[in-house]
Amino acid sequence: MAKAKNKRRADGLYSVQITIGTNPSGSPKRKTFYGHTMKEAEAKRAAYEERLRKGTLAANEKATFEEVARAWLIYKQGQLGTSASSIKRFKRYASIVENQLAPLLPRQVKELKPADLDMILAAYAQQGKAKKTLKEFRQTARQIIDYAMENDIVFRNVFAKVKLPAAPEQEREALTDEQRVLVTAHWEGHRAGVGALIMLYCGLRRGELIPLTWKDIDLDRKAITVNKSASTASNTFTVKPGAKTEAGCRVVDIPDCILPALTRAKAAAGGFLVMPGADGAMLSGTGYTRLWESYMHYLNLCAGGRDKVRTKNENGKAAFTPAIQAMEPFTAHQLRHTYATMLYDAGVDPKSAQRLMGHASLEMTLKIYTHLSQRKKADSIGKLNAYLGDQDGGLKNNAVKMQ
Repeated sequence: MAKAKNKRRADGLYSVQITIGTNPSGSPKRKTFYGHTMKEAEAKRAAYEERLRKGTLAANEKATFEEVARAWLIYKQGQLGTSASSIKRFKRYASIVENQLAPLLPRQVKELKPADLDMILAAYAQQGKAKKTLKEFRQTARQIIDYAMENDIVFRNVFAKVKLPAAPEQEREALTDEQRVLVTAHWEGHRAGVGALIMLYCGLRRGELIPLTWKDIDLDRKAITVNKSASTASNTFTVKPGAKTEAGCRVVDIPDCILPALTRAKAAAGGFLVMPGADGAMLSGTGYTRLWESYMHYLNLCAGGRDKVRTKNENGKAAFTPAIQAMEPFTAHQLRHTYATMLYDAGVDPKSAQRLMGHASLEMTLKIYTHLSQRKKADSIGKLNAYLGDQDGGLKNNAVKMQ
């Protein structure tokens, strides 16, 4: 907690300040302590800071959420300790207070309603934030109000019964024909290429691909054995036996069209992992994100796109040739969804598709198949309407002749 300069006032009193947060405008919010001597003023400041450290805020019915949150953060920091993971956790709490819970900061705690947190969570749900992330936001807000209760600022936690909003239905999009051609034709030019090929034509999840080894791929039997998965926590992927679901442990058939590519890739592999990090070890969370961003950049260049280029204008000053985005980026999950779409288009029955996809229930596979069926029906009607629209002029002319 930053300290401001000590001052002697015109009335002879000494004053000292500490910064306890920021105002809605972004300017520092400070608390001032007075004394007839500098020692007295500093003693008052030290006593206040000690109360904060011990979590014994004086009861104040006008306390704002920000004041309580700042005190709670100091209290929480003392609880968590000084290990690397504890420091990281504390920074996460501080970030949530400063950013996601910012609309609550200027409000008096006693005036808060459940709807105030509801609106914040709903807004982030619409942005596509994961349920786990929304839980973090809610839990942080609840802990701060619990702290206010312990210090007699409020008598109940208004956020105690706030429920997480239902996540909006995400539209699942398969790759376009152009994107699929890019993945297939340029798999050798990037470290993520062979992994993308496997996700596209064998339907593996990201967590199943990251720990996949070449021993799991039997080219003679044309099969991939999925028997482990990786999940990330604190930027590190942890491998566990089995898959995401019990049904996830499966043997996936390799289509003939990618057998030559996998044969060449396996022969040229310098390690045991199919899609390793730059150092040959298993990817970290950050490593995977950077790898995928690099892969999207590579495919965009393959599609005819280009980076921004620094040049000079006619006056000799720096100028830039704008970048060209020739391919829309896609996610690893879109590769898996494209695999499901290809199974549907090829007429693979739902039960077989469930086995190949590793779905926990047939219902999950049928949900995807039903969605694809409805979309195909809508596309068909659209084509019929377009055709009839082209014929509309002739139909009207015939009607006029009949009159």
